[in-house]
Amino acid sequence: MDAMRIEPQTMVPGWMGEVKAEALPEVYQEIAGVIGVENTVYLAQIYAGTSVYFPKLERALLSMRNQVIRREFDGANLKALARRWNLSVRHLRHIVNPPRQSA
Repeated sequence: MDAMRIEPQTMVPGWMGEVKAEALPEVYQEIAGVIGVENTVYLAQIYAGTSVYFPKLERALLSMRNQVIRREFDGANLKALARRWNLSVRHLRHIVNPPRQSA
């Protein structure tokens, strides 16, 4: 969506700054409580009529986390990494030395 990025101020009327989250439809109230009314209206205008699914962030960032762990691994610091990342040594071994795929 970067190519068609539209700034919120061009899509959200100025008077929306006076609207309270409680005045919005229920589906938007919790979102507005987190990111504000103006940003909620902006998102609603961009994604109107669609379903948006937010996967668990931890799951979505798992491969990035594993890349960081591989960079930090020095061959002898599995226990320290296990404590730092709250993972078992066995799981860390799997991350730093994944099983090979058979051809």
